[in-house]
Order: sequence, then C-alpha cells, then structure tokens
Amino acid sequence: MQVRVSVVNDYSLVVAGVEALLGPYADRVLVVPSPDAVNAATPVDVALFDTFGSGPGWKERCAELTRDPQIGAVAVYSFITDPRAVDEALAAGARGFLSKSLVGDAFVTGIERIAAGECVTVIGGDGDSGPASPWPAGDAGLSPREAEMLALISHGRSNEEIALACYLSINTVKSYIRDAYRKIGVTTRAQAVAWALTNGLEPIR
Repeated sequence: MQVRVSVVNDYSLVVAGVEALLGPYADRVLVVPSPDAVNAATPVDVALFDTFGSGPGWKERCAELTRDPQIGAVAVYSFITDPRAVDEALAAGARGFLSKSLVGDAFVTGIERIAAGECVTVIGGDGDSGPASPWPAGDAGLSPREAEMLALISHGRSNEEIALACYLSINTVKSYIRDAYRKIGVTTRAQAVAWALTNGLEPIR
C-alpha cells in the first residue's frame, strides 16, 4: 500500500526537490499537496517537514502540524545534526527525524516506518555537502547552510537567533555568513537581504 506523503516548507524549490527525490518510488509513496497549501484538505500518512529557512519557530510549527487531524504523523527532514534537535522535535510531537543525507530506498523506508507507527531518527552529516535535492540559491554556489543563513537574515533574524535555530555556535554562523557574502559579492547585511530576495530566498508563505 502506498504511503501518502506531503512535503512542508516555505520554499517552492525545496518542496519540488524533495518531491522529485520521492518520484522514482511512486509505487511506495504518493505525494499529495502540503497541508499548508490553499484548499489542500487531503489526509496524509506522513507530513515531511523540511526545516530549511524555518528559523527559531520551527518547533512550534512542527507541533502545529502534529495537531492537524488530516496528518497521520510528522517527520522532520533536516540537515541539522545536533541530537538536541531530535529530542525537541519528538517533544513537539514528531514521530521521526530524518537526515537530508538520506537518499533513495533508505529515505523511503524511513518514511514507511514512520507511517507504520515507528519512531525513527537518523542523523547524517553536517549538511555542508548538500542534500540530494536542490536548495534555494544553490546555483549561485552557496552551500545549503550558507543559503539558509541568507534566508534567515532576509527574515530579519539576528546572528544569535540563527545560531539558536540551527544549533550552531555564533562563531560558526558568522563564518557561514562571511563565506556567503564573499560568494555573492556583498559586504553588508542590507545588501545580503536585497540579494536574497531577488535570488530565490523569499519564502512563499
């Protein structure tokens, strides 16, 4: 029996990328519109919540999804590697935490196990090498982490808030931001925001 899956994220490229990863497994998973989408009231077995660009409020959004009667289970899909994130996701009601390093059969199997009622957690690498699916501004040479830094900056987040949301030290956040600025050719936060909003880092939500 197919598992009905929806992908939840504020960036259309992220959603499309994850859906493309699931495409070859149409005999096992059926992708349906996100419960966040307009008029999307179709029940799903698993809502795959991609945390890219979600900021400090991701745990509250995760909890909100778990309260949706149309969703059987919530699985957080992320390149966050800190075990604290797993604990907090499960405390918010998620049934699983899947690394974005998972691909192919392993990824689909994790979703199937969560749909079957298991609590599944798989933490992968550090996220710098990038998930198998595309991410906003990746074509500009930004790593997923660097792109997320710019996305969160464009939302008005401080470095401290970004560090909290991504489970990184403040120095690591600053390093990612410096590298991102160098790659896109900007020197100020205002310039970074302007660049982000015209290069795929403006959320659809």
